This record gives sequence, structure tokens and C-alpha cells, in this order.
Amino acid sequence: MRKIIPGNIYGQNPSLKTLQEIIERSLSEIEEPLIGDLSYFSENARYEPNSMEIVSITQTGESIYSMSYRFKWTIFNGCLDINADEFTTQNVTFSVTPEGLEFDIIDMSRGTTSDEL
Repeated sequence: MRKIIPGNIYGQNPSLKTLQEIIERSLSEIEEPLIGDLSYFSENARYEPNSMEIVSITQTGESIYSMSYRFKWTIFNGCLDINADEFTTQNVTFSVTPEGLEFDIIDMSRGTTSDEL
């Protein structure tokens, strides 16, 4: 899945700090697809709002970058006596394009029964 943060930095060779500032200002636009479906942890797993933070950004090619990010998620299930807070760190690649920062996000949603067939 492709998500774009609009911007006019194509061809400018932005610093990693500049990229991080641009992404942090627009994190809410890509937050949901970056978190994905937490049901692979548990049906009761929930994202802790506003907990996403950028850990690092590294350049991997010409105008191609890798961003490491982390967020907090919780599980509560009173019947099983589970009440846990966890942090997950994941990576995503993005590139600087004429349209802006283009993120290549892997769809982590759980498929339906019809998808399996």
C-alpha cells in the first residue's frame, strides 16, 4: 500500500533531520496503516493513541530511506487475567518523489475467510 506525505523536497537532498521533522508533522496521516491490524498479537490488542515515535531514519539508496518506528499497544482481558503494555518496533521504506514522501507500507490486516478461499 502506498501512502504519500505531500511535500516539495524532490531533488533537494534533504537531511535526515529534515525528513524526520516532515514526517513527525504529518504522522497522523500515515499512523493507521503503519500500525496495521494488531489482531495478530491478540483480538484484544489496542493501539495506545499518540504513542508512535520515530526511532531512526537511514538512507538506503538514492532518494530511498528506511524508517524505524515504535508504538505502544495494550492488551486487557479480565477473564484471562491479562493486562499488558508492550512496545513494538517496525520498519518501513519510503522514497522522496516529486509528489512528496512516498511510503511503501505492507498491509498487515487479517484476511477474511473469503480471502482464504
